[in-house]
Amino acid sequence: MMSTKFVTLRLGIKKNIIDGLLIHIPLGSKTAMITTKNKFAASPVVASRENIKSGTIKYIFINSGNANACTGKEGHKNTKQILHTLSEKLNCTSNEILIMSTGIIGRQLPIKKIIESITNSNLNIYSNIKKAASAIMTTDKFPKYLTKTYKIGSKNITFRGICKGAGMIEPNMATMLSFIETNVDLSKTLLKKYLKYCANLSFNSISVDGDMSTNDSVVFSSTGNIKLNMKSKSSEAKFLSCASDFFIRLASLIVKDGEGATKFIKLCVINAKSLVLAQEVSKKLSRSILVKTAMFGEDPNWGRIVASIGSIESSNIKPDNIKLRINNILCFKNGISLDNGSKALEKSMRKNIIEIAVDLNNGKYKQTMYFCDLSHDYVRINSEYTT
Repeated sequence: MMSTKFVTLRLGIKKNIIDGLLIHIPLGSKTAMITTKNKFAASPVVASRENIKSGTIKYIFINSGNANACTGKEGHKNTKQILHTLSEKLNCTSNEILIMSTGIIGRQLPIKKIIESITNSNLNIYSNIKKAASAIMTTDKFPKYLTKTYKIGSKNITFRGICKGAGMIEPNMATMLSFIETNVDLSKTLLKKYLKYCANLSFNSISVDGDMSTNDSVVFSSTGNIKLNMKSKSSEAKFLSCASDFFIRLASLIVKDGEGATKFIKLCVINAKSLVLAQEVSKKLSRSILVKTAMFGEDPNWGRIVASIGSIESSNIKPDNIKLRINNILCFKNGISLDNGSKALEKSMRKNIIEIAVDLNNGKYKQTMYFCDLSHDYVRINSEYTT
């Protein structure tokens, strides 16, 4: 596999700490990207959307500590200046570089420091993947990176990725950045198709606080030459099973590091009348402050879950049809309680991983969401973020 290479940088945005990353993408690779749907998309997001159309991406540049969002013409000028400086230093064109930023919204980049750092840095001294993941952290408690190999027939297919994110995490992505590569040789068309498929099951199915950011981006690169017959439905299904498993594992690290989080919650909404309904129920529950605080308090108050579902305006939600399981314990069925103050349920709430299954019992569609609890620390971290 032709692996990407990582160069960590001290850009001067943060004091005496690594706060920049340059990713070298191997020649001949194909790259696809999806970005935030936030209407206030940051300047680097806007620039990268244009550059991904160029057909060839050779580098990705990321800074942490400053989002360069809501910074107007000056912010966009700074983005262009960084791209121009990098292109001269790396002997490529500006549109062969993707650029990403993460951090505080509304502040101008310390552009002189950044340009000076890029100009004076040796961009061929490589770092390991852990250090690369550390370089893009903001409120993250730990660096998020993963490498995993899967077997399809006689071939070993590999995925490697880094991501960052701990707050402002919501479906359609959030203050979250990720880069993932595979050694499977994929056409650009398939790469875009598979990225969308895998992101919908992973990065678009996580929630920490229900807020969508201005900067989120996921990049997926095909950097190797392992050939799979994607015209075969069986082969394609096996690849997508492996790819989505990897994406979900990587995205789950963000939820587990949710600001102040103590619980990782997997929510499965099954047997819904439509996919839209399954998604609506899963979003409602994952955003519910009462549900999230109950999870933090290890409170087996399943009534909060049922009440939240019942507040959704849909004729396809029928109370007598719904079954609710928490940690595989049936709590609610036919409109009445089944747990009777179960000690087993109360004890199971102490686990770090909580599984909730909601069976709507009126269709065939399903949606899985991953979210975390809401703790005292979440309020503390976010109330003090800029100060």
